[in-house]
Amino acid sequence: MGAFAALVAGIGVASAWCAVVLIRRGRSGPTENADGLLIEQAARVRAQQQRSEGRGFGSHPYTKPDSGSGRRPY
Repeated sequence: MGAFAALVAGIGVASAWCAVVLIRRGRSGPTENADGLLIEQAARVRAQQQRSEGRGFGSHPYTKPDSGSGRRPY
Protein backbone atom coordinates (compact mmCIF):
# COMPACT_ATOMS: atom_id res chain seq x y z
CA MET A 1 0.00 0.00 0.00
CA GLY A 2 2.94 2.31 0.66
CA ALA A 3 4.20 1.86 -2.92
CA PHE A 4 0.80 2.84 -4.28
CA ALA A 5 0.73 5.97 -2.14
CA ALA A 6 4.24 6.87 -3.32
CA LEU A 7 3.16 6.37 -6.94
CA VAL A 8 0.10 8.58 -6.52
CA ALA A 9 2.19 11.22 -4.74
CA GLY A 10 4.76 11.14 -7.55
CA ILE A 11 2.08 11.59 -10.18
CA GLY A 12 0.62 14.48 -8.17
CA VAL A 13 4.00 16.19 -7.90
CA ALA A 14 4.66 15.74 -11.62
CA SER A 15 1.26 17.15 -12.58
CA ALA A 16 1.68 20.11 -10.23
CA TRP A 17 5.09 20.84 -11.76
CA CYS A 18 3.60 20.69 -15.28
CA ALA A 19 0.80 23.05 -14.25
CA VAL A 20 3.28 25.55 -12.84
CA VAL A 21 5.41 25.44 -16.00
CA LEU A 22 2.39 25.93 -18.27
CA ILE A 23 1.03 28.81 -16.20
CA ARG A 24 4.39 30.57 -16.23
CA ARG A 25 4.71 30.13 -19.99
CA GLY A 26 1.23 31.56 -20.54
CA ARG A 27 2.22 34.83 -18.89
CA SER A 28 5.16 35.49 -21.20
CA GLY A 29 2.95 37.22 -23.77
CA PRO A 30 3.49 37.17 -27.52
CA THR A 31 6.35 35.41 -29.25
CA GLU A 32 9.63 37.16 -28.69
CA ASN A 33 12.13 35.46 -31.00
CA ALA A 34 12.46 36.10 -34.73
CA ASP A 35 11.61 32.55 -35.82
CA GLY A 36 8.36 32.57 -33.87
CA LEU A 37 7.40 35.97 -35.26
CA LEU A 38 8.03 34.79 -38.84
CA ILE A 39 5.94 31.66 -38.25
CA GLU A 40 3.08 33.72 -36.83
CA GLN A 41 3.26 36.18 -39.71
CA ALA A 42 3.19 33.39 -42.31
CA ALA A 43 0.22 31.78 -40.56
CA ARG A 44 -1.64 35.10 -40.56
CA VAL A 45 -1.00 35.56 -44.30
CA ARG A 46 -2.13 31.98 -45.07
CA ALA A 47 -5.30 32.44 -43.04
CA GLN A 48 -6.10 35.70 -44.83
CA GLN A 49 -5.54 34.09 -48.23
CA GLN A 50 -7.75 31.13 -47.35
CA ARG A 51 -10.51 33.45 -46.18
CA SER A 52 -10.36 35.49 -49.36
CA GLU A 53 -10.28 32.39 -51.61
CA GLY A 54 -13.26 30.86 -49.85
CA ARG A 55 -15.49 33.82 -50.66
CA GLY A 56 -14.79 33.79 -54.38
CA PHE A 57 -17.58 33.26 -56.88
CA GLY A 58 -15.90 30.28 -58.52
CA SER A 59 -15.10 28.44 -55.32
CA HIS A 60 -18.40 26.53 -55.29
CA PRO A 61 -18.95 23.52 -57.56
CA TYR A 62 -22.43 24.68 -58.61
CA THR A 63 -21.35 28.05 -59.97
CA LYS A 64 -20.09 26.84 -63.35
CA PRO A 65 -21.67 28.84 -66.13
CA ASP A 66 -23.84 26.96 -68.56
CA SER A 67 -23.22 26.77 -72.28
CA GLY A 68 -25.19 29.94 -72.94
CA SER A 69 -28.19 28.34 -74.62
CA GLY A 70 -30.50 29.50 -71.86
CA ARG A 71 -32.05 26.07 -71.47
CA ARG A 72 -31.51 23.83 -68.49
CA PRO A 73 -31.20 20.10 -69.14
CA TYR A 74 -34.04 18.76 -66.94
